[in-house]
Order: sequence, then structure tokens, then C-alpha cells
Amino acid sequence: MGLQPKINGKTVERAYEDYRNGIYLVNRRYQRKLVWNKNEKEAFVDSLKNGYPVPLFLFSVNEYKGQRRQEIIDGMQRLNAIFGFIENEYEIDGYYFDLSSTALTKQLLDENILKQHTPILDRTSCVNIASYELPFSSYDEDNPDIIDEVFRRINSNGKHLSRQEIRQAGATGEFAELVRVLSTKMRGDVSHDDVLLLDQMKDISIQQDGNKYGINADDVFWVKQNIIDKKDLRLSIDEEIVGDLVGAMVAETMPPSRVSVLDAYYYIDAEEEDSRGYKTEKAIQVRGTETISTQFLYIIDEIKKIFFGKEHTIMQHILNQKVYRGPRYFQSLFLSLYELLIKDEMKILDYDEVYEKLFNIADRTMIISGGGGAWSAKEKTEVVTKTVSILKSAFVERTEADPMHYSYATEIETLLKQSKTENAQYDFKQGIHDLANGKRNEQLISKIFKTLTAMGNSGKNATGYVLIGVADKFEDAEKISRRYEVEYIKVGNFYITGIDGEVSCFYNNDYDSYFSQIKNALQQMPLDEHYRRQIGTKMRMVNYYGRAVIIIKIVSDNGAVMFENNYYTRTGANNDPEPVSAPEMPTFFAKFM
Repeated sequence: MGLQPKINGKTVERAYEDYRNGIYLVNRRYQRKLVWNKNEKEAFVDSLKNGYPVPLFLFSVNEYKGQRRQEIIDGMQRLNAIFGFIENEYEIDGYYFDLSSTALTKQLLDENILKQHTPILDRTSCVNIASYELPFSSYDEDNPDIIDEVFRRINSNGKHLSRQEIRQAGATGEFAELVRVLSTKMRGDVSHDDVLLLDQMKDISIQQDGNKYGINADDVFWVKQNIIDKKDLRLSIDEEIVGDLVGAMVAETMPPSRVSVLDAYYYIDAEEEDSRGYKTEKAIQVRGTETISTQFLYIIDEIKKIFFGKEHTIMQHILNQKVYRGPRYFQSLFLSLYELLIKDEMKILDYDEVYEKLFNIADRTMIISGGGGAWSAKEKTEVVTKTVSILKSAFVERTEADPMHYSYATEIETLLKQSKTENAQYDFKQGIHDLANGKRNEQLISKIFKTLTAMGNSGKNATGYVLIGVADKFEDAEKISRRYEVEYIKVGNFYITGIDGEVSCFYNNDYDSYFSQIKNALQQMPLDEHYRRQIGTKMRMVNYYGRAVIIIKIVSDNGAVMFENNYYTRTGANNDPEPVSAPEMPTFFAKFM
């Protein structure tokens, strides 16, 4: 490859300053999750305290949002351990880092940005940690193919990696990318972009050892429904399930489930056209990743609807007992619904009836090993055939009037969670009518579209969303609930109130009329015609467990977006769009080159 790394040392104190300045990047296209537990973090920081040698940290120099930064190729878990300890997120041997021991942490303590926990580690140990010189090596290389290859070679020996993480390490095929994206949507650790700052990773990582930040593993679909446990989640067993299902969705005949088959999906050789990996890759390219993803999430949403508000988890119900692991049973259910909903083009007529038919169905159809191991194609096919025959009477044929297969619940949940890492690209409105007098708020509607243009102006191919029917404050959700006598659904830090109250009060329950009001308003906006058409085409009304939500989207695929003869930008959530001033214009337009 001809790469010449620049090797230098950097003290922990200096590295922490860079961290606070947003220098370190994580590329989720190949980087795994933050998975170290407290014991692993403690052990590493203890090595720094005692002056023991530590492995090399590897970076590539990258341009991100107008600034040269360091993209982490190897060392993400270790850097997170160091900075987490410095910021008092955990202790070692019962003692916390002394925030008064460095100039920057003392300043952050004085400004109440950081909080000192007790008991405090002795000053000498803290100074030893802060002054420890970390071995840093940087490649002046931003070619993603080369970085992928470097990452793959570093991680190919599998140190600290699960088998699935080894498969995914540096994998660049359509199958690997599809499994990665679907898995993040299922877990909820999604981000607006694949590249983000290291300090943003905490908010979208699975909680370990009682950390206050991140996603609670108990709330992740796989764990909540007793399909796998938290230990499995760390080992990326959820990704193995997704990979197994995607492989089955695109195969001509039902493939078996075993380790060697999963390995084969990731091995793609153009000279071996009969290999499973090559055939799977070609099948995905023919079908399209968007179609497969849509169908996958549609089935997941239908499963969620079947069990929404029910007493039992999926595994409890299927097995008529409380179990904490049943991936094969879930796969049987998924593949059966894939047969009915996608292949046979049917739809569920009665969700309650499906729920009833699924009770203890494993005893009648799924005589399989719930934990894993080899699962033959013949056994899988027999289980799916039996399950389909039991469920089919609760389904009817899909007509031309029925909507296309599309995932609504998971899509909305994904958008809400993505907003954590790039909140300037998301905006949430409870509705378009004034709560006090009931009048349609024309100024608010205009601001919605102005805000969209500001989101589009964050850079080339930037994406922005406005969701109508969602509140980002509890107080607002309560006001909507009282005003229209509707119940909201809490999703993370958001409240899905729906537009249903406004439709009922002001549009005689005519959702099309409500939607048309916004579509018609768009036609009157002082927008470039390209973006007017694009926004109108992408605008849609979706259903989230009985609550109607409108999603409005923009993608800056045709240069900067003008509104009312001005260019606007937005710096954060809840901030009004600001016009770009004349001195800022050169820098502003450079983003679209």
C-alpha cells in the first residue's frame, strides 16, 4: 500500500485536550461498538498509572466539517476508557481521578462542566496518568478502501473480538453493510452519519456496568423480547441473527444456519461464482439494499404490532414459559411472516388472532434447539411450512389499494434516536394549529420549510427532517394530551402525540385534508423549484401504533438551498435558522464544492 505512518508520543493530558476539542473521529462503517466493561477499563487505566507499556494507537488524518481530525483505526475502546476515567465516569480501586490535577480538568470543574466524585485518587497517581505518553501512529491517508484494509488486517487475529465482529471487520460488501445498518436500527444505536466524534459514541452505545449514559440493554428489542441476553448482545449475536435472516431472504432455496454458512456470506470472490458469498452478494445487488431493508423492517414492525400492549414477550408467548434465549424460535416466526407477507403478498387481517395462534406454537411446530448450533435447511423449511399453515387463516390477500411494504414504527424510532448525534438536522412539531385559539399557524408552517432549507445548507448531500406530531418536551406532550384528549407514546426522550387531535377537531377526521394543507402550503413557499418538488415527493404521513405522524425530509443534492432570496443555516436543536452573512458566503459555498 506504500503507507508511511508517522509515529509520535502524546501525553494523556494533551490527548484529552484534543478529545475536548473534537479531534477524534469514529467511522461506524468499520468500527465496532463501545463494549468494554468496567473491569477492562480499570485494568487499562491501571497500566497507565503504573507506567506499563500499552499497545499502539492508530489513526488516519481526515477532513471533517472543515477541520483536520484523527480518525481512530485502532484504540477506540482504550481512548474511551482513558477519557471516561478522567471525567469521573468510573473509579479504579474505588478512587476517582482528581480533576484539580490538570489545568483543563480544573477549568471544567470550576465551570461546573465536570463534577468531582469521591474518594479522590492521590495526586501522584493522577499526575502519572495525565503525563503518561501514549504511543500514537498516524497515516496521512483518507482513502476509505485503504483504511478498511488496514482495519481488517489489524483485527483479523480476533483479539477481544467476537466471531461476528471478525466477520464484519473491514468487510465492505453489500451484505455486510446491510447487516450492519439493520442491526443498528434494531438495537437503536443509530447515528445521523457514519462518521461522528468520539464523545458522541457514548450516547449511542449499549450501557455497561451501570453507566448513566447510552442505551439500556434491557430496552433493546432482542433482549426485551427474551430472544437473546445481554451477554449475547455484547458478542454481536444479534448481528448473526440479522445476517442469517437476510441470507434466507435473498437465497433461491432455504439455506442452513451454522457458523460456516455465516462465514461464507462475508467471503466474496468474483472468480468463485458458485460460492454462497458471491451468490448472496449478487442477489442483494439485483433486489437492492433499500428493498430488502424495507421488507425486513416491515416484518419486524408487524411482529411488534402483534405483541404491542400484550402481557407476554415474544419468547414467553411462543414457548408458554419464561425463557431468556430463543433466537431460532424468533427466526422461525420471522421467516414464516416473510413467506406470508412478502412472498405470498398477504396482510394481517386480525392481529389479536395471530397473537392467539402463536401461543405455545413452538410445541406444535418448532421442535428445534433454541440456543443455536447447526440448523439444517430441511428443518427450517419444515418449521416455516407448519407455522405458515397455522397462521394463514388470520391473513388476507393484499389488494392494489393497500400501501407498499414499508416500515413506519422502526423508521420513526430510528429518526428520533439519530437526532442525538446531529440534532441540528432534526426538528419536531406537535402540530400546525395554535393550542390556545385553534387557528392554523401560518408562521409556524413557513418556519418548518425555512428550517428544512437551513438543514440542507449544512453541507453537500446533507439530510434533514421535520416530524409533525412529535413533542420533545414532556410539558408540551401534556398540553397536547389535555387539549385534544389523546394519549401520547414515550419513545426515549420524545413523545409521539400524533396529529390526530388536530385532524379530529379541525378537519372532521379527514387526514387527507390535513395532509393537503401542508402540501398546498409547500407550493406557496419561496423555494427553489428543484427542492420544492423533492420535499413534496418525500413528504409522507405514517402511522405509529395508531398515532399519525408527518415526516418531511430534504436532501441537499443540488447545491445550497435558498429561501426567500436568502441562505439560512442552523446551529443546533430548537435554534431558529439564521441568514448567512456576506462575509460568511465564501466559506458557506465551499461546503458544496
